[in-house]
Amino acid sequence: MVTAPRNLRSDAVRNIERIVAAAQRVFARAGADAAMDEVAAEAGVGVATVYRRFPTKESLLRVVLYRRFDEVVEAALRRAEQEPDPREAMRIALSGAVSFLADDAQTVAAGSSSGFMTMDLAYRFIEPVADIARRGQRDGVFRTDLVTEDIPRIVLMLVGTLPSLHPGSDGWHRYLDLILDMLCASRTELSAASPV
Repeated sequence: MVTAPRNLRSDAVRNIERIVAAAQRVFARAGADAAMDEVAAEAGVGVATVYRRFPTKESLLRVVLYRRFDEVVEAALRRAEQEPDPREAMRIALSGAVSFLADDAQTVAAGSSSGFMTMDLAYRFIEPVADIARRGQRDGVFRTDLVTEDIPRIVLMLVGTLPSLHPGSDGWHRYLDLILDMLCASRTELSAASPV
């Protein structure tokens, strides 16, 4: 959620929300090639209004990227935290991470090229997932040699399947099941393989 200064009028706050929502759509379509005047047109405001609130395209992109992270990854982590079964909690958390990276690839690529995909952002995901892993180890669900450093690499393995799938495909769920099987003692019945 965008937090606006307290002294802004309610119409200014609404404009900020419209600008950010419009920017999400524009960055999803155009990625790094998104233009501020396109965001303004999509939001139904003048380009000067966009620049008044977000002096650079990068400042707007940062808000869009972090909002999307909160909506997808943080929301998945909150659900995972409430899930009593560590294996299902891990599935929820990893699904959130892959969905964040797969479902809005243009925005993520723009954020990456702008330097916003930092380890600070990664740690917001890694630490809670490490807690899930430790909980699963205590419960005898996960293998005992699983360590925190494995978590970002597991996500990279899952993301590595995306180029081999049709755009928008959820075929990566099969590989999530395979990876969960590698982490756990029990096995999953796999979903069907997607054509390469």
